[in-house]
Amino acid sequence: MRRSWHAATLGLLFLINPEPGGAAESEAGRALLEKNCGRCHALAPGTPSPLSQAPNLWIVLRSYPSERLEFELSEGIGSRHKDMPQIQFSSEEIQKIEDYLAKE
Repeated sequence: MRRSWHAATLGLLFLINPEPGGAAESEAGRALLEKNCGRCHALAPGTPSPLSQAPNLWIVLRSYPSERLEFELSEGIGSRHKDMPQIQFSSEEIQKIEDYLAKE
């Protein structure tokens, strides 16, 4: 009886959040990039950046191998100019950003 209860509980949890990195996490990753990077960079494929000199961040971030992306986001992606802020994302934020990049 106890095993059935545990199995039912796990089943319900799976229905509530069927996969890690679901839609909520993906949306949170998009929101993080929008808040921190969207003023200058495009964040979706095929869209121009608000600042013409700024590369499309979608293309840049998807070109990184996973380990390098995690490092760059946690240490602050290097800036090529003085006006770009150096933002360091937490491990949780990096996971959300990776979920966003993987979903699109």
